[in-house]
Amino acid sequence: MLKRWILTATAAACLISAGWWQVPAHVLAAPAIESSEPNAPVNGPSHQFEIHSSVQVSREILREAYEASHDAYTKKLQKYAKCTEAQARKAVASEHPGCKIEDIQLRNIRTNLVYMAIARDDEDKYLVIVDAGNGNILLDRRIPTHHERVFADSPVPSRNE
Repeated sequence: MLKRWILTATAAACLISAGWWQVPAHVLAAPAIESSEPNAPVNGPSHQFEIHSSVQVSREILREAYEASHDAYTKKLQKYAKCTEAQARKAVASEHPGCKIEDIQLRNIRTNLVYMAIARDDEDKYLVIVDAGNGNILLDRRIPTHHERVFADSPVPSRNE
């Protein structure tokens, strides 16, 4: 089931990156509708289409399904981790004393099993990646604030200007 989900997600990403929305209009268009007006558009805008299923699912149910799949994903991978989540938390806390660990999750990065954590204090936020095998910290990066990202390429005015 997970393989099918990953393959579907990968296929969707490939379609999006390949520009699936640039498929010729006749492929996406609905069957032609006869009109009594000679110059009336046959199908309306050919670049837009709507899909209406006979089954509607609420966002809350979709969120619950996502959480269930996430829990199953974590449970399946947990047996391969030699380091527990508590040990990973301890490694992050020792690297960033005084920071609150906002989130920690078991993840796969290019077939490498790791814990990804977000640590935050009053001023800074850090992404910390911990090896799920031995508890070593593999990456520790400060996450720039929105302000820093927006103005990163702007020239800094001097005091004399």
